[in-house]
Amino acid sequence: MKLYVCWGTFQVPGAREHPCKIAYDALVQADFEPEVIKAHSVGFLPRAVQTGARKKVEDATGSKWVPALETDEGEWISGSREIVAWAEQHARV
Repeated sequence: MKLYVCWGTFQVPGAREHPCKIAYDALVQADFEPEVIKAHSVGFLPRAVQTGARKKVEDATGSKWVPALETDEGEWISGSREIVAWAEQHARV
């Protein structure tokens, strides 16, 4: 499985909990080890200047925003809340 994130899965000091970190932590807690793909750039930029990873996320989900999860079965889940719910439903622990 691949988890597409912005720049990483770290907490931003002084900010609310970061959506990419929330999604990553939920997958790890459910006993998954996702390959983390850093999409870089920013979702509001035009497609022409987006990275290949952001374009792939947009093609698969209709949105340039991450986090987005690509499961081993080829299913795509977009958004941290949706990824958390998926992880809880598919937990291996």
